[in-house]
Amino acid sequence: MRKRSVDSVIRNDASSMRVGIVAGSGSLPLALATALLADGKEPYLLLIEGEADPAQYKDFPHEVIRITKVGRFLKALAREKCTHITLAGPVKRPNLKNLVPDMEGVKLLARITGASRKGDDGLMRAITGYLQEKGFTIIGAHELAGDLLVPHGQLGKISPTERDKADIAAGVRIVKAVGALDIGQAAILRDGYVLAVEAAEGTDGLLTRSAAFAWEERAGVLVKLSKPGQELKADMPTIGPETVTLAAEANLRGIALEENKTLILDMKEAIRRADAAGIFLIGLDPESGS
Repeated sequence: MRKRSVDSVIRNDASSMRVGIVAGSGSLPLALATALLADGKEPYLLLIEGEADPAQYKDFPHEVIRITKVGRFLKALAREKCTHITLAGPVKRPNLKNLVPDMEGVKLLARITGASRKGDDGLMRAITGYLQEKGFTIIGAHELAGDLLVPHGQLGKISPTERDKADIAAGVRIVKAVGALDIGQAAILRDGYVLAVEAAEGTDGLLTRSAAFAWEERAGVLVKLSKPGQELKADMPTIGPETVTLAAEANLRGIALEENKTLILDMKEAIRRADAAGIFLIGLDPESGS
């Protein structure tokens, strides 16, 4: 899949644009920083304390910041002349009762406390809305690294069987319903039966939990889609090579992902693992079912 230049998705003067990456856990922030640097744009990273590993980012300008220090966060972005912000990587929800925010943090906390009652999507919209009011442009991970987006069709050597396709079709219906309730983005099905639905543990946690249901024969599929109305600029569905390994360990037949709305970190390695394990990896359009 051809890599899309950052310039092709950001309509802004390239000489004045700088992206600040708010980094949670996982490898997505590093992938985005690397993509930006390869495109000739040096990012600035704000590493959330207790989530991002500073050792991973030693080659990039960065600082570690507590999630409650919103004022310091804004000052750092202004000092580094960041015009765009991307939110990348999972962040555990803190216990609001234990937080000690600064003054800007108090303002944001008041906003997100009410918004969080509307689920993850409401929470993310409150955060992105706050940042936009501060003058920043929110940019999605998929806009910075388009080569991570899942394309349409079969990605590896293994094809889904007719039995698998029936499970995928059923899975699409289930995940759409679950997503509409803002519960999760994925489900595991076998022969039309729902074995497990993603909740707060995420997709990898879902697969780990589902390993207990594994049969001796390889069967069942993982279906992962974006939720209806999901704020993709702040929360794009994502898997990686480890997800493929966990699916294989759960003895699934394969993984079906929503095309153009799901990221695969280190796609070549994910496909290699899928082929080695003998499971399929496909991108699909949930509206057409194929």
